[in-house]
Amino acid sequence: MRLSHIVLSSLLLVCAGLMVVPFFSSIDPVIARAGAVVLLAIGLWSTGALPVYLSAVIFFFLAIVLGLAPPNIVFSGFHSAAVWLVFGGLFIGFAVQACGLGGRIVEIAMVYLSGGYAQMIMAIVSVGLLLSFFIPSAVGRVVVLLPIVIALAEKTGFEARGKGYTGMVLAVGMGVTMPAFNILPSNVPNMALVGSAESVYGISFRYGDYFLLNFTVMGVLAFLIIPMLLILFFSETPKPNNSSVEVESPRWTGKESRLLLILLVTVGFWASDSLHGFSPAWVAMGAAIVCLLPGIGVMDPGDIRKINFGPWIFVAGVIGLGAVANHTGLANIVSKMLLSQIDLSVGGGFQNYLNIVGIGMGVAVLTTHPAAPAIMTPLASGLVEATGWPLVSVLMAQVPTWVVYLLPYQAPPMVVAMAMANLRLSRAMPVMVAYFAIGLVVILPAHYFWGRYLGYWP
Repeated sequence: MRLSHIVLSSLLLVCAGLMVVPFFSSIDPVIARAGAVVLLAIGLWSTGALPVYLSAVIFFFLAIVLGLAPPNIVFSGFHSAAVWLVFGGLFIGFAVQACGLGGRIVEIAMVYLSGGYAQMIMAIVSVGLLLSFFIPSAVGRVVVLLPIVIALAEKTGFEARGKGYTGMVLAVGMGVTMPAFNILPSNVPNMALVGSAESVYGISFRYGDYFLLNFTVMGVLAFLIIPMLLILFFSETPKPNNSSVEVESPRWTGKESRLLLILLVTVGFWASDSLHGFSPAWVAMGAAIVCLLPGIGVMDPGDIRKINFGPWIFVAGVIGLGAVANHTGLANIVSKMLLSQIDLSVGGGFQNYLNIVGIGMGVAVLTTHPAAPAIMTPLASGLVEATGWPLVSVLMAQVPTWVVYLLPYQAPPMVVAMAMANLRLSRAMPVMVAYFAIGLVVILPAHYFWGRYLGYWP
């Protein structure tokens, strides 16, 4: 029996136990049912026992029929801008591949990526980090970069869902996400922390301070560790499927030219969102509409039947899970249980830092990264009282919980990358386990001692 099946069977037994616990104890039945459903969803997504979109639909069904929350909470993911960013991105990604623009860009890139697999992985992660400074949405960066990387994988002879292909897709998912958590406006959790800290405590974070504390250590280390691990786990010799005879590239088609213009305008709007105020989601949807418009668009009406909407449903499920965990009080109970089990002695230094990060990691497993700040930020006042640390120090200790994490589903952009590439989340687990272990041993201590030098941690 495969390990994933053993894990899933164990989870099913635990879920069944949670369902009957209220009959023998004073536990709120809704909390117990919520724990069972959330645990089941996490288990299905982590093991890849079922397609991720089907697991999301099962979560929706169980949450509704068991009365965990009203429909507007269970399906709140479909109200989220992130989900509609994915929706628009699916059209953009399909157009990039179908029109041949991705292949043309790859032909240009091949001139500079002829050094082998390691050079390609480094280039992908580097471009992902560079885009983080210009495109404020990680899912948007995935949408722009992934179709080109998939075309590059095909051009270099890697089999779809094979070893080399998987590493290149993960270079997109991890490269646009983990280092960018250390750049203030580049990911949703960062901005959720800023918004909740301002609304609850009246505290504002400055770009430079946030960057100096977090990116100079965690961002740089993540940028170095990710390629190293991907090369170690997925390295494969490229087998370019082009002939040795130079063939002149065909002239640009009208569709390619129009799609390039659409992409440039889209990226321009994403990069300047602070000026015009339009959400990246609505920019992506606008680009999708233009791609579909007769005459000026680049897609045929029948193309919509060829698009895989599984990632869209999945991301809605991930966001809905966090909303249900919050609505039922499950996330708050778990966070308080974690807090009660940890000794946060005043002046505990590095131990307190690890304890706060550990609580944040536990909350993020239940709620995923975008929703975690909504739990951790109000909890910060209790952590301040328990540790004697300044409020800003406690709030900043949330950031490592997004940079160093174990389960791929916790970061929706990574989920989108793998779903769009038709990869199961379980394929990422070996490299994620290795990254998590290195993060605990290297990234977290380095971040603490750097923050202590800057005066953030006692």
